[in-house]
Amino acid sequence: MANKQTLFCGTVSQYLSKDLIKEADESNGGTAFRIPALINANGTLIAAVDKASTGADWGFIELAVRTSKDGGKTWDKIKTIATPPARVISTNIDNIATAFYIDPCLALAPNGDVILLATYFPESKGMHDKKLLDKGKTAYANFDGETVPLIYDRDGNYYYVLKNGNVIDSHKGSTDYKVNFTDGELYKNGEYVGNIFLNGAKGKGDENNITTYGAPLKAVKRSYVFMLKSSDNGETWSKPVDITGMIINQSTDGVFLGVAPGNALTTKSGRIIFPLYTLNGSVCVYSDDNGNTWRRNNKVPFTPNIDEWTLAQGANDNLYAFSRAKKYGNTPVAVSFDNGLVWSKEKKAKVKSPKCQKNCLIDGNTIYISHPSGKKRENGVISVGEFTYNKKGKLKGIKWSKNDMKINDGFFAYSCMTKVNESTVGILYEDQPSSHIVFETIKVK
Repeated sequence: MANKQTLFCGTVSQYLSKDLIKEADESNGGTAFRIPALINANGTLIAAVDKASTGADWGFIELAVRTSKDGGKTWDKIKTIATPPARVISTNIDNIATAFYIDPCLALAPNGDVILLATYFPESKGMHDKKLLDKGKTAYANFDGETVPLIYDRDGNYYYVLKNGNVIDSHKGSTDYKVNFTDGELYKNGEYVGNIFLNGAKGKGDENNITTYGAPLKAVKRSYVFMLKSSDNGETWSKPVDITGMIINQSTDGVFLGVAPGNALTTKSGRIIFPLYTLNGSVCVYSDDNGNTWRRNNKVPFTPNIDEWTLAQGANDNLYAFSRAKKYGNTPVAVSFDNGLVWSKEKKAKVKSPKCQKNCLIDGNTIYISHPSGKKRENGVISVGEFTYNKKGKLKGIKWSKNDMKINDGFFAYSCMTKVNESTVGILYEDQPSSHIVFETIKVK
């Protein structure tokens, strides 16, 4: 290991020890952080995270990035790239008066754009309190041949939100409302009347440049999938765009379709594939036009429960997917022979890990998987495997080394890897339960 750096460091002792808080400065500090994503974008390393107001999986959570142009030796300051609407911003873990982003995942498109997908929730606790979500309420509907979001008034009447922001009533009549669905700001006759992703309504003295109030029309309380793009290797980012309507299956997804964090895959053919998951198992979504349109495949069969997964492409062009297990044990595996359309369940890999996200990277004939190796989230390692073939050149399987590459002792949770150069891999990982995310480089050749 070399070049170990703290890229994201919390500043609140409720979520991080005072000794580690001392590492925080203006370049890496913030209230709390979780969920690392990492990619090499045309020679620039991009690290993305959840930038949070608490250590929980809800509350005021933004998306933030740092970039490095010298292989991870130095990094620029934290940039916030997506901010949710909020009624209250607080370090109190009980505060849920805010929408939130969570779980970034990065990909490099064939045209050089960087694509980030993340899960987005309206004001709620997300999946940690399903009673707060709108079970059974339709979130998208067809309007003149196009799938568009629906918003509702307090009486349960629904309205269509068109691409141009116009709000149309259920009889397809025009209204005085207009809204940009992804930022949620609702206007009536040009006057701002609140945010569709927040509870409540306008009060006195509760509006400033960040905090706001609920609108008279509300979005369905469920998860959404939002996309951001960067055309300059992470320097600047587009505003979030909702792609949920392209990929949702409302008959099976229920209230949840979420992004599996880390990094996605751009195949040799130019297809971008992101790992997602639902309450019924894992799915993947893909784009063949640099992220302009998205489609969805069938369920990946290795995850009958809600789960996160990671994927990479082998030298034989097959796609390999690895999931977190339900409990400590070997790693579930699936393989696709047709560029991600259909997946087959394979024998579990001899990579033992607790129930935790893991990340994979394939380089030539070698596969690397980063994960905690203890029975709890602890003792980070990179397991190394080699693809093996029979005399006719047909793939036999993966032979896993008995000696893992050690990352750390002690706590280890979510992680993400990328190639820095031909001989070096970079890894971004959580070495504390919250608010401390570290980057290291590893010589692999």
